[in-house]
Amino acid sequence: MDPASLPPAVLECLDAVSRLEREEPPASRAALAARLGLDDAAAGERLGQLETLGLLRAERGGRLRLTAAARPIALRLVRRHRLLERFLTDQLRLPWERVHEEACRLTPVLADDVAEALATLLGDPATCPHGNPIPAPDGTLRPEHATSLDRLKAGQAAIILRIEREERGLLRDLAALGLLPQTKVEVDEVAPFGGPLLVRVGSARYALGRDVAARILVRKA
Repeated sequence: MDPASLPPAVLECLDAVSRLEREEPPASRAALAARLGLDDAAAGERLGQLETLGLLRAERGGRLRLTAAARPIALRLVRRHRLLERFLTDQLRLPWERVHEEACRLTPVLADDVAEALATLLGDPATCPHGNPIPAPDGTLRPEHATSLDRLKAGQAAIILRIEREERGLLRDLAALGLLPQTKVEVDEVAPFGGPLLVRVGSARYALGRDVAARILVRKA
């Protein structure tokens, strides 16, 4: 199925379900409504469109799953989205905490040929500004060997690869601390009973809550 044949509202919903599956599983109707700012009835109508097109199935308990037919389309949307983020950051110099929301608005209306023109202009980047990999034009993603920062022990060092769940406030705070992709971070202390991690970035030391550290994906150095 060609994404160009689908209405932007359907593509927006498909993209949102795909993100919820990755970021906050299991995806649900309530989570979709919150993500898109819709009421329950409007969310149900969008989901009904996806089901009619054979792109979604609703399982027992309300869990939403994309079908095999939907996944290639979803990966093309991911490619568009992350190329847009890269363009907005590298070319338009927008703050990295803002570009995710802007790309969400633009992704459903961006044509594939325009996305490929962006890729050429940008030099075929491997990741978005937040470190998330950009799928190849054929929809494939390179394998990634990463662990979350909260799993490291005291004395271990790592390189930040990417930030999961690109929320504006989180991204703004991480940028202020210098916790950016390709930055080396060292764990000095791990508080017991689920307490914070004391991490070092260069000569600076910061206490990070476990929930924040869990969203920072790293490769052990």
